[in-house]
Amino acid sequence: MIKCEDCHAACCREVSVEMDKPKTLEDWDIIRWMVAHENVAVYMDEEGDWLVEFKTKCSKLDDKNRCTIYKIRPKTCSDYPMEDCIMNADEAAEKIRFDTMEEVEKYIEEVVKPGLVKKISS
Repeated sequence: MIKCEDCHAACCREVSVEMDKPKTLEDWDIIRWMVAHENVAVYMDEEGDWLVEFKTKCSKLDDKNRCTIYKIRPKTCSDYPMEDCIMNADEAAEKIRFDTMEEVEKYIEEVVKPGLVKKISS
């Protein structure tokens, strides 16, 4: 298991915010819009939760990836378990991930629309 002092501060380089599961084509259009922005991705994690990820470095990291406010860092940081760190994961943390509009559009055509048609005809 990698220790924080040996890491490149992966958890300090993104912010993920939970969102509602997309259910309609309008919801999927919002996802298309989100990922059209630089450094933004949308994914569903292994637990089935949907998240928007903003790739952005914490302003409190120094050039050696050390926290410059370690003793007074936010509780979220100090409570983050090393086992949950992406550097220690045995497998990908995402079941589904979208980084581009094209990926979302392909998923809509191949999965979402056929699922909606099946649902309507049932």
